[in-house]
Amino acid sequence: MKGKPVFCLGLTPALQRTVLLNSLQLNQVNRTRQVMESASGKAVNIARSLVTLGTPADVSGFNGGDTGRRMLECLKVYGVGNALTPMAPPTRICTTLLDQRTKEVTEIIEEAPPVDLQLIKQMSNDASKRLMKAPLVIIAGTLPPFVSDHFYIKFAQDAEKAHVPLIIDSHGTALLHTLPFHPLLAKMNLRELGTTFGQKMTSEELIFESMREIFAKGAQNVLVTDGPNPAYLMTAEGISTVPLPKIRNCLNPIGSGDCATAGFAHAYLNKKPIAQCARYAMACGGANAETLLPSDFAVRRVSALYKDLQAL
Repeated sequence: MKGKPVFCLGLTPALQRTVLLNSLQLNQVNRTRQVMESASGKAVNIARSLVTLGTPADVSGFNGGDTGRRMLECLKVYGVGNALTPMAPPTRICTTLLDQRTKEVTEIIEEAPPVDLQLIKQMSNDASKRLMKAPLVIIAGTLPPFVSDHFYIKFAQDAEKAHVPLIIDSHGTALLHTLPFHPLLAKMNLRELGTTFGQKMTSEELIFESMREIFAKGAQNVLVTDGPNPAYLMTAEGISTVPLPKIRNCLNPIGSGDCATAGFAHAYLNKKPIAQCARYAMACGGANAETLLPSDFAVRRVSALYKDLQAL
């Protein structure tokens, strides 16, 4: 990998446990078929995906305890740069339950432990220095309770001043506060778009209206994903749908949105047009859904799915 690392700014990484079950039975004793451990969290998934694609990346966040040590070991194996801020409490654990009979996926998200103000300042100062040197910055994730909804503003402002392209993968007020600083891309899923504007996106008319509002507030481009359905892309030229590739077998869709964000960033840094960045993003998301662990896809599979999308 060559070049300066993309800076992936997140706050709450996780040690991910992916549990395979023959069949998940509620109110019953369930025996696991297989348990896998990996590093996760939105920013981590994005950074890992970028490195897999060949773009170096650093990831930030608060990390501590034995779970943090194990997560850091995973990052080293992945080749992701460590910009994590040490803390005393243990890093959270998130668990994905995969029911092999029904193919249903259940996600159990553990809340991150609170962090004191001094560590937040330390992390913030380090992040500002790192993003100034990055070719691109990705801010990812829902803000935890220990920081305000204004937390991302400083970094969006710093990126604009330094002329560093910014991708914001978040929603709600955390997203809206960054828009005046003209991020390259505002990216979210359909549910998050509805949360941002306080209503369910029950029609394309509502979806398009909401996307136009995000665009009008300052985003240069807007990408809204919708699970197994085509995504929506808004650029200065208008709104279009982005097709999804046909995948072989959906094993675990968790993290596919993060992989799509990484795919968009990777394609953009390789000077692809925005519409092609969005298609490459969908190819990355599709390849991820075919794997058991988040961001564990093969580049050759991404290339094959992207080629299929190019033929549409």
